[in-house]
Amino acid sequence: MGVTAFTTEEPFDLQGFMDRFREAEDDSTGTIVMHHGKVKRPGKVVRDFSRVLLEPVLPSPEKGMQQIGQNILKKYDLNQVFIVHRIGEVHARDDVLFVAVSAVTRDIAFSGCSDIVNAIKEEKILRLVEVP
Repeated sequence: MGVTAFTTEEPFDLQGFMDRFREAEDDSTGTIVMHHGKVKRPGKVVRDFSRVLLEPVLPSPEKGMQQIGQNILKKYDLNQVFIVHRIGEVHARDDVLFVAVSAVTRDIAFSGCSDIVNAIKEEKILRLVEVP
């Protein structure tokens, strides 16, 4: 199973992502946990922004997300990790981050998913810029 991590400028196909994730599962999975992040208002810096730019901080944000996924997969002995992050221009209420993890038990899956989201939100891979 392993780790899948990528960025996209296109709107999310959440059902397609879940179908892809579930197809790779096996009988050892007891729990799947997902995080579905959206752009919310008011902004943190520009309260009433017109748009948000998601800019790569690293030359290859995919490699950074892949490394985070691998580290957390090993730390919690997860079955599978799937990470998709939007890049480019997005607007309020747009999908921005999708993380799915699977594990034998729910406590491991919840912890692993939370750690992945927190690591990505540190903005060392992608930077969120609110545009007035």
